[in-house]
Amino acid sequence: MKARLMRLLPARALAFDVSVLFGGFGLQLLTQIGWLLLALRLLGPEGYGLFAALTAITVAVGSFVGWGSDQLLIREVARNPEAMRRWVGHGLLSILVTALPLGLLLFLLLPLIEAGRIGALALALVLLADLWLGRWANLAIAISMAAGHSRRQAAVTVIPGALRLGAILLAGLLHAPLTIGVWAAWYAAATAVSALVCLWLVVRDHGWPRLGWIPGLWGEGLAFAAETALQASVKDLDKPIVLQFLGAEAAGLYAAAFRIVDVVSLPIRALGYAVYARMFKLAAEDPAECRRLARRSLGMAVALGAAGGLGLLLFAWLLPLVFGAAYAALPGLVRWLSPMPALFGAFVIGADLLTAVGRQSHRLGVVVVSLALTLGMCWVLTPLLGLEGAILARLGVQALTVALVWALALRGGAR
Repeated sequence: MKARLMRLLPARALAFDVSVLFGGFGLQLLTQIGWLLLALRLLGPEGYGLFAALTAITVAVGSFVGWGSDQLLIREVARNPEAMRRWVGHGLLSILVTALPLGLLLFLLLPLIEAGRIGALALALVLLADLWLGRWANLAIAISMAAGHSRRQAAVTVIPGALRLGAILLAGLLHAPLTIGVWAAWYAAATAVSALVCLWLVVRDHGWPRLGWIPGLWGEGLAFAAETALQASVKDLDKPIVLQFLGAEAAGLYAAAFRIVDVVSLPIRALGYAVYARMFKLAAEDPAECRRLARRSLGMAVALGAAGGLGLLLFAWLLPLVFGAAYAALPGLVRWLSPMPALFGAFVIGADLLTAVGRQSHRLGVVVVSLALTLGMCWVLTPLLGLEGAILARLGVQALTVALVWALALRGGAR
């Protein structure tokens, strides 16, 4: 009886964590919908297309800020909770050391392409938000994941989006029309406040960090950072390609369609966050149980994605009524993307399993292949078939990536 109870406790704990995170992601879903509605209406397809293409680049490069310290923190603190304050200090210091050179590099190079031609001040503010302040908020999420505090994780996940929603609401009321330059200032201010609030919660929960460098982690940190950057690139670097070939208005429609898919996929992200740290623990204790958890989570992730895709098919016709007549072409693009949430759910669980069982290099290889195929196929199909060509490229590569990641995860048993 006692052994059975001990087996049930982790499952009940997981169910509780998922329910709490679903609540947090439900709030995040509302803020994302609100932000998207206001951004599309206030910035218009052209303004939103420029902003989405720019932040696609800054977020991808920003993945190297901190040099993978957030993922290392999750892994190490999940194994040794007493090391929390030391790893928090290392993460903060890593962000400071890497943000400045990467920011200067982008500030010099981005004006050479269409996405970066928004003015020097606006560009500097977006870089400040995405390469430094936003990384602080992301570190707070990693800290709560490592500590297993689902309530705090839900809170720090919601805070940045809620503050950006408030920022664009105020910006729209005070500025007419809302330009990219003005929005960049509000965007940076909201990101700064969210970073400070998240870090204050970290200090309140865990005490002041012990600032100091933990040596010997450059290789592992680079692997984590590169995988995150590549995954962000796979997700978003097609948007600058669409901007270059089809113009800002088409890029805005394309980015809006994928943003809607991202919003629908938020419950899958909640599930992934809930099981990620637990996979590391199980992989160290019982790799076979880790794989069983992944297979159970796979079914839930695909079911959530399928439900979201069905919603896209059924309700896409409402989008022009919500966002305005300028988005009349949006329903067709969204329907094309309806399989994407289920594919995303299958990939997230399989990729996290690879990392947990010590196959991070395999995961990195999958993402490299995915990025190369995505950029290559988008570059070829977008000028030939327009927006539908870019979407077909993304769907085809995502399906291939899912098959590859699970073939690697299940091959030969856990290590």
